[in-house]
Amino acid sequence: MSTKSDTIVASKEQSYDFFFYGTLAVPVILQRVLGHKGDSLTFQDAILPNFTRHRVKGETYPAIVETKLLANNEIDGNTRGTLVRGLNYADVTALDLFEGTEYKRVQLPVRALGDQSPIKKLPEVLANPTARAAALDKENGVQEGDTTDAWAYVWSDPLERLEPGIWGFEEFIKAKSSLWKDLPSDWFTDVERHRGSSEDSDGDESKIEGKTVEGSPEFGHDMLKYWKFNGYVNLNHGSYGSPPRPVIEYMRELSDQIEGNPDLFMRRTYFALLDQVREETAALIGAVKDEVVIVPNTTHGVNNVVTNLEWNDGDIIINYATTYGAVAQTLKYLADTHPNIRVETINVNFPTSHASIVQATDDLLGKYNEVAGPNYTGQSKATGKKPDERVKLVLVDAIASNPGVIFPWEAIVGTCKKYGVISVVDAAHAIGQIKTDVKKADPDFWVSNCHKWLLSHRGGAVLYVPTRNQHLIRSTFPTSAGYESTRYPTPGANRKWEWASQYTWTGTVDWAPYFSVIKALEFRRSIGGEDRIMNYTHTLAVEGAKRVRKIWGTQIMENSDGELTASMCNVEIPYASSPKDVPEQLLQQRYIDDELFKANTFIAAFRHDGKWWARFSAQVWNDLSDFEYAAKVLLRIGKEVQEGKYKKQDISEAETKEQAKGLPAQDQ
Repeated sequence: MSTKSDTIVASKEQSYDFFFYGTLAVPVILQRVLGHKGDSLTFQDAILPNFTRHRVKGETYPAIVETKLLANNEIDGNTRGTLVRGLNYADVTALDLFEGTEYKRVQLPVRALGDQSPIKKLPEVLANPTARAAALDKENGVQEGDTTDAWAYVWSDPLERLEPGIWGFEEFIKAKSSLWKDLPSDWFTDVERHRGSSEDSDGDESKIEGKTVEGSPEFGHDMLKYWKFNGYVNLNHGSYGSPPRPVIEYMRELSDQIEGNPDLFMRRTYFALLDQVREETAALIGAVKDEVVIVPNTTHGVNNVVTNLEWNDGDIIINYATTYGAVAQTLKYLADTHPNIRVETINVNFPTSHASIVQATDDLLGKYNEVAGPNYTGQSKATGKKPDERVKLVLVDAIASNPGVIFPWEAIVGTCKKYGVISVVDAAHAIGQIKTDVKKADPDFWVSNCHKWLLSHRGGAVLYVPTRNQHLIRSTFPTSAGYESTRYPTPGANRKWEWASQYTWTGTVDWAPYFSVIKALEFRRSIGGEDRIMNYTHTLAVEGAKRVRKIWGTQIMENSDGELTASMCNVEIPYASSPKDVPEQLLQQRYIDDELFKANTFIAAFRHDGKWWARFSAQVWNDLSDFEYAAKVLLRIGKEVQEGKYKKQDISEAETKEQAKGLPAQDQ
């Protein structure tokens, strides 16, 4: 059996054929999903060979899978349904939204039975599935009929969610006949909300906010004069950051000052500059200076926190499937070095709702922990339902790296408080991209890179530790000369242990990138300030994603409430075939990246939930034409991946091993 995974592309001339085997086989339901009467459609009785229908456990709707996956090998399994011809691109978008992420759209060979009928002249057996059941032969063994290719929604979630027994057509009709006219209204929520906003689905320049402000430079390509890109179409700012010329010049001037008299700078001058950086970044996130310190990057900061905490037998660490690679590995390292603690990961497949992520977190914490009682100290203290296990810590992203989506981190911090759990927020992409008030959200620990969205020079990050928790972080990483031991006090020093003062000197470093934060904040104020920058980059990301979707004909990674997009958007890459294993994925990734380099652009391509996606970072120097250019480049690359051109690369085994070290991500 052959299947196709061709991408459906927006086109006024193109039409598509679909095979429906569940509720969509009922014309009145299909009309509601499509939002029109379907006058241009034709309907035909049909059989899908080699696939069987099964009930989704705990649900009232079916799914289909290849016969060999669940059915007995002796069964010649087929699925009866309706072949609908003449659907357009907008119809397909509505169908994708209705079916959701549990299903994957696949093109399959279908056997058409009988004649095609328009919706106004449907025979009873097509208009009413109950009537059809009595008029049809059994599904198994049906061989007659012309074969044609049609799209169908095939189950893509774990097989464990399906009942193993086949849900035959007659049995399915009997089970569903009473529900045809009274389906739950929330089944249609996503598709009807999308239809309401469909008029701007191609990306609308007028929807982009903050492009022009009196007294400030115009955002878009006019801003390129402040950067050193030399024709490079940069849509991947989120990975490593891109400091503007004034920041680079300031940093070089500072370097010259340092080299003019290193001793004076290292022994006297830098203290005031470090205090200024702490003061300004603290104000930006709603903290005070004594609660923030500067560290090399977010990964460093997270390591500093989790390796300082005391771990007890039975402690459980919770993270998410989208946790940044190096941070996830850090948690594994903790478990490896503390054999009686463990890591549990919450699986999250996007697009999904914030509410579902919070609920999954609450369910898991509630499985192990009692609800915490009032605590006047504000410090987290977990009590397990069993004496030998409890969740001690949750590590959550403010904005995930890949996919580049907003997490409901503030709500999850609240859930952690509910169960007495320590919250650590990996906010690598937050500062400069989304407004943050750490006092209001009140996490136990929070750390964000300044060199990404704040526009400072790489690297440098701000680590926030509220006063109540500073005693938990006994040492810097590495331990500095400012550490003070209670067992072995420094002779003659007569000094108390202080958290923040330890970070004043953790060894000789180049201070210039850290202090470039001062100039970055000044530059941001000079071009209109935080609100203008964030409004522009956010609305550009939203409209840019729509423009890419128009070109690709795929889906944007966004939910019905628009909760996921800040200044990064994620769109499914068309045509690119799924790799059979990790080595093939590495080959495809290498080919995609190299072809982007040749086109003098870059977009972060990644795998999520069985698909290739592209993450676009929107910045003040971008406009919609950049999204169009990169989309056309990746459209070509996706086709070439489908054609297998990546297999012709000449890559050494050493290079492949080196590339594998970067999985699952390498941009923090």
